[in-house]
Amino acid sequence: MLMTYSVATAASSGRSASAHLSDDIKRVVVIHLKPTSYDDEGFPYRFARAVLPSNSLAVVYALTKQALKDILPPGVSSEIYGFEDGIKRHAEQLAQLKNRFPEHGTKLIVCFVAVQTAQFPRTCDLIKRWQTLGATCVVGGFHVSGSISTLHDGVHDPARPDIPCPGIMPAEIQALMDAGVVIFHGEAEDHWSAALADTISGTQELLYRGGQPDLSQAPMPEFPEGYFYKSFTTEFGTVDSGRGCPFTCSFCTIINVQGRKSRYRDPAAIVRMFEESASRNKGRTFYFITDDNFVRNPQWREILKGLTALRRKNLNIGFMIEADLACDKFTDFLPSLAASGGTQIFMGVESLNPANLEEASKRQNKVERFSQLFQSCHDHGILVHAGYIIGFPHDTPESVERDIEELFRLGVDQVSFFMFTLLPGSEDHVRAVAAGARIDPDFNNCDSFHANMDHPLMSREEWFGVYQRAWRQFYSRKKMTEAVKRCKTRAGRYGLLRNYAWYRGAFETERAHPMIAGFYRYRDYDDRRPGAAELPFEQYLTQEAWRHIRYVGRLLSEFYRFQQAVFEAEFAPIIAEKRHELSGKIRGVGDWLRRTFGKAMSREWLNDFWVEYGRERWRLLWKPHWHFRMLPYAFTEAVYTLRTVTRLSRLVKSATTE
Repeated sequence: MLMTYSVATAASSGRSASAHLSDDIKRVVVIHLKPTSYDDEGFPYRFARAVLPSNSLAVVYALTKQALKDILPPGVSSEIYGFEDGIKRHAEQLAQLKNRFPEHGTKLIVCFVAVQTAQFPRTCDLIKRWQTLGATCVVGGFHVSGSISTLHDGVHDPARPDIPCPGIMPAEIQALMDAGVVIFHGEAEDHWSAALADTISGTQELLYRGGQPDLSQAPMPEFPEGYFYKSFTTEFGTVDSGRGCPFTCSFCTIINVQGRKSRYRDPAAIVRMFEESASRNKGRTFYFITDDNFVRNPQWREILKGLTALRRKNLNIGFMIEADLACDKFTDFLPSLAASGGTQIFMGVESLNPANLEEASKRQNKVERFSQLFQSCHDHGILVHAGYIIGFPHDTPESVERDIEELFRLGVDQVSFFMFTLLPGSEDHVRAVAAGARIDPDFNNCDSFHANMDHPLMSREEWFGVYQRAWRQFYSRKKMTEAVKRCKTRAGRYGLLRNYAWYRGAFETERAHPMIAGFYRYRDYDDRRPGAAELPFEQYLTQEAWRHIRYVGRLLSEFYRFQQAVFEAEFAPIIAEKRHELSGKIRGVGDWLRRTFGKAMSREWLNDFWVEYGRERWRLLWKPHWHFRMLPYAFTEAVYTLRTVTRLSRLVKSATTE
């Protein structure tokens, strides 16, 4: 039997957004924490340097900062923090802060922000630790919001009238409320101040409804001071200029939480945000506009017009967006995007099989138009980043392999692969629940790189193998080099190379999805998932030693894998002009000297020789002349290595300022 709970909103509670504290409370501490997830051995995914900052954390941090100014009574001080559980430096700072509590005279609130389904188990484990210190814990994000929206409330959409609804509060969410955890459903802008005031005064409800607010007057996202310091590979801003997507994709959770009607921030405020950021950073700034579908924001023209005006003031403005594959129906969209500093579009291709797209209600994707769209992006100097889902009902190992080759041929520069996942909050998930389908009960595996359901044509093991091969197939040395060669700008080529280094490091070295991976993994023996298989400390040390040895091997392997792509990025015009002189067998000493010490470097002829050399295998034992033939090639390798190392950092820096 479910526990009875009340639901509060600022409008329905009738309370003003002000906190009434007992006389012994002199300080309020609010910690915002973006949790990570666990690997298969129970270690949290945690890295020395992350890549993607959390826009949701920045949004809630800004809301809290504004709210505390309004609701705290005189004489009560406040501290606001923001950390990511998956970043080593943040975890260390959080551990130091945690040692303060319980602290006399302090009200401690820990807000778990932007919790996705795969992060929910980690969140629950962390809640138990903080509650023992006297903290009041609040949880929001797509897992709780999506699950409640589809499994409890039901989807009420005339365009999708037959989506079932069990009408139940999800058991894992009910368990948190039973433990005194505050659940925040939906978006926070309108009701976070009242919920925070209640929590500070100790009169909090168990469930708050944020709804889908008007964003036009909402505070802009703001990252905590020091958030990026020694924590990210590069520092860039994020902003959601709008929320909501008009389409009805059945695997999507966003439309069931943020809705299908676009709501948007003030375009002038967004442009000011870019300008202020550039003024703080010597005239340069880069942003990720995180809207699920930027082109469906009715204010996109005003935003791009304002950013173009900033570029005319000689400010180096750059940004990437997400948009649908019908975005070129607005004939002025791509030219405006390029003129305003747009460098990359993430597009949900999902599949090249029309039958898969039809079943997923992704009817807006017209495969026959992809080539024209991607070429138009390239013509405007915009990189194409595709999302591709492996595991739709009609997928087979052979069809996925063909699709990947076709994606590259069509002009996709970068692909993010995902395994089809029944995500709580999606139409597919609630239909599966209603049908009694077998779904993996471990939410930690609901991460788009584990199978959490059965596939009609592949076993789970075969399916995962197809997923792993997809990464290696697309991010091969040959394809990466060809993609770099077709980039029109130096900055674009180096931007693509940086992304390739990130992606290959994620799936080959860290064995994690790039969207959660950073650089250089940490595994803390004392911080593992409760219930994980026993791991003797001696075995842990052995694993760590081997893991670090493997890091060295992977670093060397990736260095030489990327070297040709780096050459193509730096020397593209010269290589294109003199490719015939930089290929084939060496034509005398003078030719070797030009190839080794000349202005342009190319690995094609080196690679051809090493392949030929390697084919001799054991025959090299009685063919000593091969070793003499090898010497000039080995010398060139040493020269190329030194030249690459000495130039790389300078080349990357110059490319980012182009």
